[in-house]
Amino acid sequence: MTRPVSLLTDYGPGTEHVGALHAVIAAACPDADRVDLAHDVPPGDVRWGALMLARLVPLLPGAVTVAVVDPGVGTDRAAIAIELADGGAAVGPDNGLLSGLFHMAVRAARLTEPQTASATFHGRDVFAPAAACLAAGSGLEDIGTPTELARLITPKWSTATAQPGHIDTTVIGRDRFGNIALDGDAEHLSAARFTHGDRVTIAGAVGVHQATVARTFADVAPTRLLLYVDSGGLLSLAERDGDAQSRLGLQVGAKLSLTA
Repeated sequence: MTRPVSLLTDYGPGTEHVGALHAVIAAACPDADRVDLAHDVPPGDVRWGALMLARLVPLLPGAVTVAVVDPGVGTDRAAIAIELADGGAAVGPDNGLLSGLFHMAVRAARLTEPQTASATFHGRDVFAPAAACLAAGSGLEDIGTPTELARLITPKWSTATAQPGHIDTTVIGRDRFGNIALDGDAEHLSAARFTHGDRVTIAGAVGVHQATVARTFADVAPTRLLLYVDSGGLLSLAERDGDAQSRLGLQVGAKLSLTA
């Protein structure tokens, strides 16, 4: 049975690069349904792409996912495919992008790259053709050489630290609404003993601000900042009816201290 193919990239929605992936897959496996998971990953942001994959891939079990956030394209970084426990698979660069799926992976392969592949567009020339083969029923052994999962790159990204009354954290992303994602979760809130309605001081390179620990946006008054756990489980900052990113000017990588 033909499997659906899902796509996640940093190419930008509606670009010719996205169109090229669709065209290659449609030509090689015309029966495969194709689903655009996201194409708005910030350019080159491997960590954010990995987080998005971890959130989205489980929503479409059994699919073959093409993932391309690949600032190292054309270098000696490997092109890989992993088989997932739900019957699906994922292909992409071995730069940590697929690491959010490793807990689901059962085996892996290093892809055979065609000699005619462009040095700068492996999405079209390496990953999309491999995904089409998998969607049509091929196995990992048909598109590459087996490799150990333990040999794949798993970056050591920053993680928040917490103690009663305090969390040290880092900005790891933001969405189009200006909500700011941090490298913490509900466990860090619990470890800091922050509870619903608590006032928290946010300190960092952009000064000092106040936020309220909340469950959802409507828990605070308009224009107020809130600290909450987002739908993907990340500790986040938002401004009710506003844009926290524009207000705070925080960039990815900024260090923050949250104090009761």
